[in-house]
Amino acid sequence: MTADGRPVLQGLGLTFTHPRAEEPAVRDISVAVNPEQLLAVVGPNGGGKTTLLRLLTGSLAPQQGEVRLGDQPLGELDDRERARALAVVPQSEFSPFPVTVREMVGMGRYAHLGPWERTGAHDRAVVERALERCAVAEFAERQLGELSGGERQRARIARALAQEAPTLLLDEPSAGLDLRYRMELFHLLRELRAEGLAVLVITHDLNLAARFADRLLLLDRGRATARGAPEDVLSREALEAVYEWPLRLVPHPGPGSDTGAPQTIPLRRDDP
Repeated sequence: MTADGRPVLQGLGLTFTHPRAEEPAVRDISVAVNPEQLLAVVGPNGGGKTTLLRLLTGSLAPQQGEVRLGDQPLGELDDRERARALAVVPQSEFSPFPVTVREMVGMGRYAHLGPWERTGAHDRAVVERALERCAVAEFAERQLGELSGGERQRARIARALAQEAPTLLLDEPSAGLDLRYRMELFHLLRELRAEGLAVLVITHDLNLAARFADRLLLLDRGRATARGAPEDVLSREALEAVYEWPLRLVPHPGPGSDTGAPQTIPLRRDDP
């Protein structure tokens, strides 16, 4: 718990090996997702990022270690309690039946409703605000299957906001988004963090992570190789060792509060 009683989501010594895998996907990782903080988990494909997220959300049970929400083991919470505490945006998902964007975003309110309870004015207002914040209000009455991949992703983020959970966990939320919406998304995550939410985002975009995140966790082959402020984690030596590719780091030119944030430029093999 924080000093004011808000819960901290913690993974303590987490280890998990997938069936038939020879090596653990996650090896003895500890991580805390704190209120008023945006944590970005970065690293190459196969680094263990999505497995770590699934452990933190309870969709996978660690084979070693424990996930706690505040003072309580996550596994002791029922589905409704977990949904009120954690809002999750997966990389992708399949809907087995037709649903409009408004209906899908409205599903985020289910955790706050009792059995057979209908949504009220407050629930509808929360859904409308989530639609607006994620720039999908204009698509609200369209079928989800009619949208582009990026539009569907924004709708999933809106559904997570409609849950009004204090902790938000996102797996590659900018995948499929163009430049404008990637920037709007990370600005939104910073706003939510400033409003008191605890935010964890998995991303392959090192440059946006460096510009917007308070802290980074760098994973490689299931291990935490570096953690801390972006300027401490993103060094040429650390990144070349993890990504096995030559690169250069330059400070972001600004203007703005992200001036000086380390920006990664991959080099061609034949560049000096």
